[in-house]
Amino acid sequence: MKVYHIEFAKTGGGLSGGEKCMLEVIKYLKTKKVKNVLLTTDNGRETYEKLGLIEDEYLRYVTIKSKYTEAKYHMFISYIIRIFLFLKIKNQIVEEIDNKDILMCHSDFFPNTIPAKILSKYFKKKTYYWFHMVCPDIFRGFTGQYINRFKFPSLRLIHYKLNQLLFGFLSKNSKIITVNPYYSRMFKNKKVYVLKKFGGEDVYILKKYSGYKPIKSSLERRKKVYDLSFIGRFHPQKGLFEIPKILNLIKEKKPNVKMVLIGGGDDKIKKRFLEMINSGGLSDSIDYVGFISTDKKFDYLRNSKVFIFPSYYESFGQVALEAMANGLPVVAYDLPVFCVFKRGMVKVPILDNEKFANEVLKLLEDKDYYTKRRSEALKFAGTFSWQKTGEEVYKLIFGATNNE
Repeated sequence: MKVYHIEFAKTGGGLSGGEKCMLEVIKYLKTKKVKNVLLTTDNGRETYEKLGLIEDEYLRYVTIKSKYTEAKYHMFISYIIRIFLFLKIKNQIVEEIDNKDILMCHSDFFPNTIPAKILSKYFKKKTYYWFHMVCPDIFRGFTGQYINRFKFPSLRLIHYKLNQLLFGFLSKNSKIITVNPYYSRMFKNKKVYVLKKFGGEDVYILKKYSGYKPIKSSLERRKKVYDLSFIGRFHPQKGLFEIPKILNLIKEKKPNVKMVLIGGGDDKIKKRFLEMINSGGLSDSIDYVGFISTDKKFDYLRNSKVFIFPSYYESFGQVALEAMANGLPVVAYDLPVFCVFKRGMVKVPILDNEKFANEVLKLLEDKDYYTKRRSEALKFAGTFSWQKTGEEVYKLIFGATNNE
């Protein structure tokens, strides 16, 4: 029996949340001696191998070339070309499919869903479609969805919405796996499985004993360098432009506040954000260290006291879970998807930056309050791990297979 994974929509050299999930699921399945076939792009294989997903007896790559078309053409054109490239190798894939094999489509973008639909008829067992984030209203976008702020529709958002409409049609009669109970309302008439435990960096969760007391590593013992930390892509949904406003409010009562910011992405957003920092006199308050793909980012987290998360829009909030696992309470806008965070996250009304700043100050100045919130964050994060996600997916797909 083999599990086929489709990720032809891979772009760039970074890693999306859906790709991270796919990698961790494949890694877990390999530990259970399940054979995997990953259908992806050339730059996908390059990225995943750098992150430890090496081809061996339990993993085989089947790739199409996308680097050239991604660099030369608009992404939409590159996506269309990928469909034709897939069709060229379709028969090669079909010839190797066994009647016990399982198919998993790892995102709702059409370079994944169309090949998944084409291949699904060759799989006697289940086809699973992953759903990670609902597209916002095209007239509000990521920044205006929850504050009723109108925005003229962008081509990128229209493309995203069309992908999800196509996903709804193509995933008909198949099992959908989603990562947040908030999304189950979208699929009332479909077979949906909501993951109980999604992600978590268990390698960095502080080891606990006697009621979640952390082991005193040298990093934990030394004085924190930063009051605040932020990790995120430079994307409109991340609320980056709220950070200078929040920081200025904090500085009114704590002038020497220090923050570390980790991230990369849209160059226009990055330029505008750094201009806001410089013009607002906040350069001395923020250490911008750029994008970090290695585990070094967790060292920065452990050297911080509070994680701020002013996103306007999210799918789940894995980075918040990572921060909690490293002992940081989180302050965030109260988004509907954050219903998954029962403890460890202090939620404030969206765009209420004064309340946001006050909650941060309370954590920084009230030792008892901080200790309580920190303990809650550790306990909550301690219930999550990619290991548990892998176990859950394994039981889902093989339990279903065995019961058929």
